[in-house]
Amino acid sequence: MSKSPLNAVQRAGVASLFFLALVLSTSLAARASELQATKDFADVAKAVEGYVAKYGAEHVLLVMDIDNTVMSMDTDLGSDHWFEWQNYLLMNEPTSAHLVAKTFPELLKAQGILYDRGKMHPTQPEEPELIGDLQKKGVAAILLTSRGPEFRDATIRELKRCGYDFKGSALPVRDLPEGEYLPYDPAQPEKSNLSAEDLKNYKLGTPRPVLYTDGVFMTAGQHKGMMLMTLLKKSPRDIKAIVYVDDNVRHVGAVFSAAVARNIEVSSFQYQHEDTRVQRFQYGDKADMDAEWVAIKGGRKVVSAAKPEAEKPSLQVERAPTRTREPVRKRRCRLFRGCW
Repeated sequence: MSKSPLNAVQRAGVASLFFLALVLSTSLAARASELQATKDFADVAKAVEGYVAKYGAEHVLLVMDIDNTVMSMDTDLGSDHWFEWQNYLLMNEPTSAHLVAKTFPELLKAQGILYDRGKMHPTQPEEPELIGDLQKKGVAAILLTSRGPEFRDATIRELKRCGYDFKGSALPVRDLPEGEYLPYDPAQPEKSNLSAEDLKNYKLGTPRPVLYTDGVFMTAGQHKGMMLMTLLKKSPRDIKAIVYVDDNVRHVGAVFSAAVARNIEVSSFQYQHEDTRVQRFQYGDKADMDAEWVAIKGGRKVVSAAKPEAEKPSLQVERAPTRTREPVRKRRCRLFRGCW
């Protein structure tokens, strides 16, 4: 049987304890850095402006997650929380009738289909404008995503459609291979701003190909803090402060600790704007999404679960109870290429 989902109070407590543990375990340099939670991207913009006033725009880097941070899927099917739920079932309830794939590679293929067909929107309507204003001030702004390079086309398409452009504000890099590349050499990690201890502590192992293009760093599910440090190694800019925002508390901590360990001031935000929607999904009836996936797989008419008044496929699908058994934000296995 699955574990029961955490309620909002429990999740807030877990996040608070996680933040506290991180702060207590870091060096004195962390005193100038911050770990925060927010539902409003304007708080992120204010943190960037504060660093600009302190260090100058050329020394500040804004780093953002994609899913449920700068963009969210229009429907739950194919969303970040849908993928997390599917991944949990794959590992813990492999016989579930809700599963769309029997293996992780097959789940990635299913996600790719949904990215290709799906549409996204800015998580907050004003986000493109808020980010654009910071870009105009000369702040380097990039996206750091767990999506793999194979999802580049669909990702860039939706970013453009939502009014985002990170190419002009991308962190400049040099000596970086064109196209996909391996982010580090396990035999010589120091050449990529890592250490042997990093490889061991974060169980990095054999690197997977990544892609950095047009200001979008696609890390294929690898440790976001370490991946960001490898990118900074290739940049001629002297970055003194980083503002990072992500809905995943674990990634928030990963970037925070990686930056502090290298004496870079950092404000790391857990972005909670989509929490209510995620909880509604986790506790809700998922039969409509099951039916929609079957329709997609069978090449029949697709009916969005977000439009219950529309005609639905005539399919018999086992209905889940109102309070489903899946965990709320079981983050360690959310990533698109594995867990860390």
